[in-house]
Amino acid sequence: MNRKLLNTKKTMTFKHWKNTGWSIFNSIGKHIIFSVLPLTYFSASTFTLEAQTDTVQMQEVRINSSRVPTVYSESARIIYTIDKKDIEAMPVQNLQDLIEYVANIDVRQRGNEGVQADISIRGGNFDQTLILLNGFKLNDVQTGHHNMNLPVSISDIEKIEILEGPGNRVFGINAYSGAINFITSGNIANRLRASIFSGQHKYFGGNLNISHTLKNFSNYLSASYKKSDGYLSDSINNTDFKTLNLFYQSNLKTNLANFSLQAGYTDKSFGANSFYTPKYPWQYEETKTTFAALKTEKKGTHFNLTHRISYRRHQDRFELFREDKFKHVGNYFVDGTDTAKYIPLIFEAWNYYPGHNYHLTNNLSTELKLNLYTRAGKTAIGGEYSFSEIKSNVLGEALDNPENVPGEPDGFFTKSKSQSNVNIYTEHFIKFNKFTFSGGASMNINSQFKRNFSGGIDISYAITKYLKSFASLNQSARLPTFTDLYYDGPTNKGNPDLQPETALNYETGIKYSNTNFRSNISFFRREGKNTIDWVRLSDTVDWQPLNITELTTTGAELAGDYDFLPGLFFKHIGFSYAFTTIVKQSGTYISKYALDYLKHKAVLSVEHKIYKKLSANWKIRYENRTGSYSVYDLATRTYSGEEDYKPYILTDLRLLWKSKKYEIYADASNLFNVNYHEFGNITMPGRWIKAGFRINLNY
Repeated sequence: MNRKLLNTKKTMTFKHWKNTGWSIFNSIGKHIIFSVLPLTYFSASTFTLEAQTDTVQMQEVRINSSRVPTVYSESARIIYTIDKKDIEAMPVQNLQDLIEYVANIDVRQRGNEGVQADISIRGGNFDQTLILLNGFKLNDVQTGHHNMNLPVSISDIEKIEILEGPGNRVFGINAYSGAINFITSGNIANRLRASIFSGQHKYFGGNLNISHTLKNFSNYLSASYKKSDGYLSDSINNTDFKTLNLFYQSNLKTNLANFSLQAGYTDKSFGANSFYTPKYPWQYEETKTTFAALKTEKKGTHFNLTHRISYRRHQDRFELFREDKFKHVGNYFVDGTDTAKYIPLIFEAWNYYPGHNYHLTNNLSTELKLNLYTRAGKTAIGGEYSFSEIKSNVLGEALDNPENVPGEPDGFFTKSKSQSNVNIYTEHFIKFNKFTFSGGASMNINSQFKRNFSGGIDISYAITKYLKSFASLNQSARLPTFTDLYYDGPTNKGNPDLQPETALNYETGIKYSNTNFRSNISFFRREGKNTIDWVRLSDTVDWQPLNITELTTTGAELAGDYDFLPGLFFKHIGFSYAFTTIVKQSGTYISKYALDYLKHKAVLSVEHKIYKKLSANWKIRYENRTGSYSVYDLATRTYSGEEDYKPYILTDLRLLWKSKKYEIYADASNLFNVNYHEFGNITMPGRWIKAGFRINLNY
């Protein structure tokens, strides 16, 4: 694409998208102001290079909204991006909060600072969103509650890319309602970054990142730690947490191929007040995740051959009664004075709770993909194999001989289950005048479930230089988790006969983009079949997952944002609104989760200068949830009826002073101290003030 500079003494601004590794956009430009313009996520960054010639060549870069590489202007999908500069300016400290401001994403947290969060897209549930790190899948086969246990901190993230809508053609099975890819820093200069932060509720932590590049070999190493005593109050306690992350990444370029290695570890321990039941507020949980992956890529003139292999290990210990508060000695409990009033609850529950729950999941995955580039278009052919297993004292099928739980002297695995999965796919992309077409299909073969076929097509048409229409028709599917299949509790009973849930997805819309202003509007519909939902009859107590629910989800998204020229008071203003509605058909059964979703969500983003290097970033979010929860009175130990979720408006603010080497910031989350609930009886934190200092040194 050619642009002419009318006056080389003046600076002009162009829009373009950038890319790292797997990622969707890549930035290539010459001697211009370059703006990162995420089409529907509303923040932008600019930097200036001096114009030197009459003509500037701007190369569009590949996008992986399909199995085959295309350029963004040809894509027929809506993709949200959050770049490094946006991340550093946001009033957040964790990955979960980073994506709270995206239009049709529902982040339901049970605590603060990312201890646990359920991520849903377009009215789906938390098991229907695929989570990736640098393109590698990290969903937990036990339950979607653990999908965000990533071995990275916010300081490691270079970009986040979000695909709304079905992603089976792109990523394979389980990208039912969308996918989120967290991308870490790639090939970067020799640099040391360190930060320290603190805040209310004895919040404290720090990050240390170091990167070093020697010719074609780059290395990145990071460590982070944070903790808090929790947001204690008269109505809620047991909300403390500790989180440790370690991460390493290296990239090696050779004449033979390019190699990328990454490995990470995370350890979270947290008070889980009422996480899974409000009857027992002294729940506690600790999770440990280990991850390692290797990517090998060979590029040729007319082909690209990629091989991936990854391993993920996740260990979970859940305590219904927190050990450091309650000690079981014989037939008695020894407790501290602050927990004495909960002793009757323990005796009440002990008949079905003989001890802590232990789970260990292992997942090994490998993929081989070949991309071919011919005059007939671009074609991808590939296959993926994965093996998953769980060992537990709750989930799976009975073991002949119990096994010791690693690191737990008193724990034993008594159950186990494994499954293997094969996904074979092909896709083709072609461009004809102002039209682009991409279509593909995949076959998923699982050792435990029926075969599943997914296919679809995306079409776009360039109405004008800046305006484009698009439409898509795609199938999607999700496999049941081990919790769906085998979890048995006092009021829940798993179903080992479940089969994958499927859906047919439609989407259409238009998007407009010029130098400073971007906007889009889209409409979608998802017709779900054999949807997995926990249901029960009105005269029964037990909830059980069944493939009987049909869900029809429809919705719309409207987005627009504007980037101001450098030097003005305002830097950026953005607005988004998403509407979703769901119609359910499941006969006489009562649904537990299907009709509990975010119906309205609106986000206003404003970034402006205050004085010289000092700026402010405001995020104002409105959420209105459909659904209700059973209110529990801990004093009387009884449920007092159903209560609808109340809509709320949250305001977050970051004040940032930034120079080339140093940054000082202060955050206020929930600035106006709003009382709200995202999940059941769990009261979320009120106003929380935090501050931090960052240093960036190149060497």
